[in-house]
Amino acid sequence: MSDQSRIRELLLEQMSQRNAHVDFQRAVEGLSIEETGLKPEGFDHSIWELVEHIRVAQYDILEFSRNPDYESPSWPDGYWPPKQTPSDMEEWQESLTAIVEDRREMEGLIKNPENDLLAPLPHGNGQTLFREAILIVDHNAYHIGQIVQLRKALGIW
Repeated sequence: MSDQSRIRELLLEQMSQRNAHVDFQRAVEGLSIEETGLKPEGFDHSIWELVEHIRVAQYDILEFSRNPDYESPSWPDGYWPPKQTPSDMEEWQESLTAIVEDRREMEGLIKNPENDLLAPLPHGNGQTLFREAILIVDHNAYHIGQIVQLRKALGIW
């Protein structure tokens, strides 16, 4: 395996820093439970729905990357929450914490020099750890942008 240390550094930078966009923590800070469930006209999802979608999708990508026996949720229903608002602040905080912890788990896979970032995962059909990490970066950035737009539309940005 070639030296992939620079690739690892760049992936970790993209996963944990904001660079060209708002980071996840900033996008969700200071929201009340009520605000997380608001859905203004013209928007398909509430902030809660987007946060839960990020959590589920990121976990799915992480588990696929490390567990050959993992089975993904059904698409699309398994990737979206059944309700527009979290039940309480505890459920909200658990989701936020899981997103950060799962991102750190993926960062651990990336940091591990025993993991060849460019080798196809044995249980996939061509996917690599590099591709899965980029998928998390891209997917999260897209939905974080939606959260910011929602907050702007609601006047809470």
